[in-house]
Amino acid sequence: MQSNGNAGNNLDRWFSPERMKTYSFHSDPEALYLWNTRITKAFLEDIQHVEVLLRNCVDLAVSSKYGHQWYTNTDIPFNAQAKKSIRKAERRAGSARNTSPPPGRVIAELSFDFWRFLFTNTYSSTIWPLVQKTLHAIPQSNSTKRSTHIGVPSLQDFRCEVDVIYTLRNRCAHHEPIVKPNLKFEDTALDRVQGALSLVANWINPQAAQWIESNSRIPDLRRTRP
Repeated sequence: MQSNGNAGNNLDRWFSPERMKTYSFHSDPEALYLWNTRITKAFLEDIQHVEVLLRNCVDLAVSSKYGHQWYTNTDIPFNAQAKKSIRKAERRAGSARNTSPPPGRVIAELSFDFWRFLFTNTYSSTIWPLVQKTLHAIPQSNSTKRSTHIGVPSLQDFRCEVDVIYTLRNRCAHHEPIVKPNLKFEDTALDRVQGALSLVANWINPQAAQWIESNSRIPDLRRTRP
């Protein structure tokens, strides 16, 4: 990927010298900046698919025991932050207009932060056992080299992979760079995220995981890194 060569110092003026300094190690900072923009958006596409897959998985599993409005069930020990997120989602979904929003709309309004924190020890005896029952074992041929991930995951393993996705998602969503001066370190970091996306998707639904990977723009874009 080559830059058009016309922007010159305008990039510093438009986007700030501090921001563009991140790319100054490269022979063509403009090209690398454009590539970073495109690869982060490609990662967000795949993360979006996995996030929706994850929240639907949780919703289906937990509603089987606690009902479709499980997010209001007092038998689940939601902490203060979770309750705040739920109230916010309900307002966005319609309760601010004195209506009772459909559960599906509330679920769609809950943020990735909310879903991520459901995989902490706080919910290890309520939400996690229900979710774990729905997960699929990953055959050796489809797994990463990390043997602890073979089969159905533990809460710790599952949370670890979700955290990897969540961390990169935040960088991408806030338009932060994911490039590194050391290309080997960069490749290792991005491989790790792709592995996490694959693991979580395959644990939830192997067919969906295959669809996400077959439609991903990430592999082609990574091959064009300037």
